[in-house]
Amino acid sequence: MAAATISHYRILKKLGAGGMGEVYLAEDTRLGRKVALKLLSDVLTKNEDRLHRFEQEARAASALSHPNILTIYDIGEDGAAHFIATEYIEGETLRQHMSLTRMSLRDTLDVAIQVASALDAAHQSAIAHRDIKPENIMIRPGGHIKVLDFGLAKLTEQPPLSTDTEAPTIARVDTDPGTVMGTADYMSPEQARGLKVDARTDIFSLGVVIYEMITGRRPFEGTTKSHVIVSILEKEPQPIARYAEEVPAELERIVAKALVKDRDERYQVVKDLLIDLKSLKQELEFEAKLERSLSPEMKSAIIHTGAGRPAAVAKVTTSQSGEQPTARSMSSAEYIVSEIKQHKKSTLVVTLAILAVAASSFYFFSRKTSALNEKDTVVLADFINTTGDAVFDGTLKQALAVQLGQSPFFNILSDQQVRDAMRFMGRSPDDRVTKDVAREICERQGIKALLIGSISGLGSHYVITLEALNGHTGEAIAREQAEADNKEQVLKKLGDAATKLRERVGESLGSIQKFDAPVEQATTASLEALRAFSLGDEQRAKGNNAEAIPFYKRATELDPNFALAYARTAVMYFNIRQPE
Repeated sequence: MAAATISHYRILKKLGAGGMGEVYLAEDTRLGRKVALKLLSDVLTKNEDRLHRFEQEARAASALSHPNILTIYDIGEDGAAHFIATEYIEGETLRQHMSLTRMSLRDTLDVAIQVASALDAAHQSAIAHRDIKPENIMIRPGGHIKVLDFGLAKLTEQPPLSTDTEAPTIARVDTDPGTVMGTADYMSPEQARGLKVDARTDIFSLGVVIYEMITGRRPFEGTTKSHVIVSILEKEPQPIARYAEEVPAELERIVAKALVKDRDERYQVVKDLLIDLKSLKQELEFEAKLERSLSPEMKSAIIHTGAGRPAAVAKVTTSQSGEQPTARSMSSAEYIVSEIKQHKKSTLVVTLAILAVAASSFYFFSRKTSALNEKDTVVLADFINTTGDAVFDGTLKQALAVQLGQSPFFNILSDQQVRDAMRFMGRSPDDRVTKDVAREICERQGIKALLIGSISGLGSHYVITLEALNGHTGEAIAREQAEADNKEQVLKKLGDAATKLRERVGESLGSIQKFDAPVEQATTASLEALRAFSLGDEQRAKGNNAEAIPFYKRATELDPNFALAYARTAVMYFNIRQPE
């Protein structure tokens, strides 16, 4: 192809080749500029209907104007050759970059934010990429990102071969060389099944890319493409902490939410993912500045992660009753202030540190929605369980309802009211109460806030996250996170997080102290018992009392004091007589 001419493009040299075709550096003889000319494979252009759909989408993509999206100059054909002319970018792909170096946390966030920004612009124009992967992300000198090949993924779509939902998966993966039916390692579950996809498939694929940037490996692996597909559909990725101990828990949460298999539980719009990434980056940058403002003596007293982020510090405190000292987890800001008081540094150091902490609090919390009051009703959404362990399904929501139900401050919309609202919305009352569904209930009924929880695996540990959100804007009101060392500690840690959340949303300390029976005492310390009880409640809510009884019986067999414990809380009503 050297020195050949296609249309008004003069070929200069070959840049590379892939499943879509070959790419050349060319000169636009009309405008006198260098372009990247992609000649599409004959295999991809034989079907005229598919080619026409692709051209429509590529032309729409050419209208995108965003600094992180590769600009499409021209789409055309010259004889039998179909081509796309785009801006020519000097640099390396993310794949090449990752093969040469282990990416820092800062670089990872920079790339993720820029890719998410590009996807946000495309999605707002109703364009999904469908093939986000490191090969389609170009890094220019200076770190500027360009996302390549918007519109090209439309070429790879094939009509289903049969009504079997597994058949499209095989068709998409096991194809002849040179025909890419989607890159298996970065497919979303719905894409792997051959289902109709939307913008949320890009969110999943970006989650895979972020995971790989952090850990140096892909979350779903297998010896063949078919094994990879099975992993995507059935397995949960290994916790990031197993491969990168210094990564902030918040980034783990973000990636886990992007990789949820059920797209209704995933980030629903990439804008939300982008906001979370930017907020984390700003928080880390602030903490780095705060650290630099401290004296050498203060710095030596703080434990840091490899990312330069002050870690939570355990400070020993002695109770008023004279009991043995206990370790209390302190935030980095608390620790800094306490150390300043202890060492009584100069007025300048004290002033700088206090101002920095105050600035942090103002910056992050001034944007939060105002706290709740005792007149506000709250919708409790279903827990998001990414551990793969069914014992948490429904169980943690039940436990959280009990813990919060003790408080006179919380007016939680009852399960029956939620079901009635679902029917009014035209939904099945058995549908999951996702965050979006809970927000719709809030908007329809004028409810101020919703609560949503999640649990994810972290090696042998579990991370529990609780969030209170404005029911109309989706903005965070308060957020708490707790880590359990094992499954047996999950209920206790959930209760601890719920107690802290109550304070954050505005409940008085006096009320919390008065109405704060530990959740494992208010219900049971047995997850299995609580799971059985939750299943019983689920059946009773559907009017299936006969089907509910075996579950209640199982619950009391696992914990004979369970029914009594529930009665003491006066927040649930146990109307099935305890078995003999």
